[in-house]
Amino acid sequence: MNTSKRHPVPTPVVKAFCIALLFVNAGAAYFMTTYNAEIDRTMIGNILNTDQREMLQIWHPKLLLQILLLAVLPSLFIARAEITKPRWFIRLGSIILVLVALIAWAYATAFTWLWFDKHAPRLGGRVLPWSYIANTARYFNQAALAGRSQTLLPDATFLAPVPTGQKDIVVLVIGEASRAQDYAYYGYGRDTNPFTKNTGLVAFPAGQSCATYTIGSVACILTHEGSAASDRTGFEPLNSYLTRFGVQTIFRTNNFGEPPIKVDEYTRAADIVAGCKGSDCPAPEYDEALVWGLTDELTKSTANRIFVTLHEAGSHGPSYWRKYPPAFEEFKPVCDTVEVATCSHESLVNAYDNSIRYTDYVNAKLIEALKAVPNARVAMIYVSDHGQSLGENGLYLHGAPNAVAPQTQRLVPFLVWMSDSFQAAHGVTAQSILREETKPHDFPFHSIMGAFGMRSAIYKPEYDIFAKPVQ
Repeated sequence: MNTSKRHPVPTPVVKAFCIALLFVNAGAAYFMTTYNAEIDRTMIGNILNTDQREMLQIWHPKLLLQILLLAVLPSLFIARAEITKPRWFIRLGSIILVLVALIAWAYATAFTWLWFDKHAPRLGGRVLPWSYIANTARYFNQAALAGRSQTLLPDATFLAPVPTGQKDIVVLVIGEASRAQDYAYYGYGRDTNPFTKNTGLVAFPAGQSCATYTIGSVACILTHEGSAASDRTGFEPLNSYLTRFGVQTIFRTNNFGEPPIKVDEYTRAADIVAGCKGSDCPAPEYDEALVWGLTDELTKSTANRIFVTLHEAGSHGPSYWRKYPPAFEEFKPVCDTVEVATCSHESLVNAYDNSIRYTDYVNAKLIEALKAVPNARVAMIYVSDHGQSLGENGLYLHGAPNAVAPQTQRLVPFLVWMSDSFQAAHGVTAQSILREETKPHDFPFHSIMGAFGMRSAIYKPEYDIFAKPVQ
């Protein structure tokens, strides 16, 4: 008779947990090695706030192969393995052996402790499964804090009424992953801005973004705190503030990541063009859809103060070639795979530059649409949320911590267009509004307040580009 006390331990839950970790590890490892990315808290936010369409564009057959090798095959082994409970003295011996090994390792590598302490925050984003487990918990903790009730901003007044029969319209365009380095306005060798160069668009000096990820940067743009804000700021955002004081607010989006806002109209690109029946209707996946029907909507509006936000898909990677219609493929050949590290640098830059060029086309279409609104004093501000890495120093996409982020991920364009009537009303010109230094994520909130003649205790005139220059 077998008197052994070694009995099979029922472990379906443990096995299921280990198998789940294998699958997530395989996917995370693919993402980290392909794009040289770190899975920190901000990257978790990027992943969770990327829509299904963007996730599908990251798909590549190599991901399936990696999951097969690193997840499916080991999972079969785990599923078939019989786990038994060892005798007590074996368990005790194992614990002692592990402790001795850890102490010996710590002693032998003591000279590296300061290095690990210095780089611990970044190393945590590269260790699986710690990186996504700990940082997912941190992300949802942050989301819970962000979901708390917002602190209302102080009461505001308007300096003067809008003249009878006139409308004051301000449009904020939030771009995606547009780096200033690839703009002709900033000396780039390619003509990536052919459509707006004769529209009167004013290019401010490129400036530093608040963050290298959408959630943090958009929260920064839409708060009076600007670059001093965190992505979980509890203050009332710009759109909600304007809505509360009677400005009609329209939010059109082809992206995600804005903070909780209260607006009169929130519409996704696909819904905007759903009513378009003509042969020239823009496809909903392209940013031109955000401009469709805007002239008519603004013309028919009975409001005399209107604020429009357009949140573009812009140059969101890695599928840059999908961010513009085929007719806009000016620079060739293009990288047409999400495995961007396998493309030549030239083809990757070509695809990205085509997306920048298409954004310029959308901005030109927007200016055309705004010019067509009768009896309107109009201003438009374009600013990108962050930049993008295209393989420089082995980095791709965005999301690097600010402390180590390259300029390609931080330096963004800041562009302004004003109608003649707006310039006359505010006593400014294209030259007078220019600054020597641009605060791209500090300027929008206070400049938009200034454009509407709106004042309150939080208004900062030094960040209002439309304020009359001091003589």
